[in-house]
Amino acid sequence: MSSPNGSTNVTGEPGPTPEQDAENLGLVLREPRETQRISAAELARRTDLAPNDVLDVEAGRVIPAGPAFALYMRALGFVA
Repeated sequence: MSSPNGSTNVTGEPGPTPEQDAENLGLVLREPRETQRISAAELARRTDLAPNDVLDVEAGRVIPAGPAFALYMRALGFVA
């Protein structure tokens, strides 16, 4: 069985939609940023990326490329 976009998870059940993936990724970025009381502008400054890019990811409007997301997470103190 597949989801409307055809994706399935490892158990064969329908997986999240791309929109749900984007929203979830936004939460992964926003929650630690807010917990650490870091503004979107400050996170952007730390990563040399635009503040609107941070806000777009957090709102689930875009999914960043892996290197950009890794920059955000390292700037928040996460190590991969």
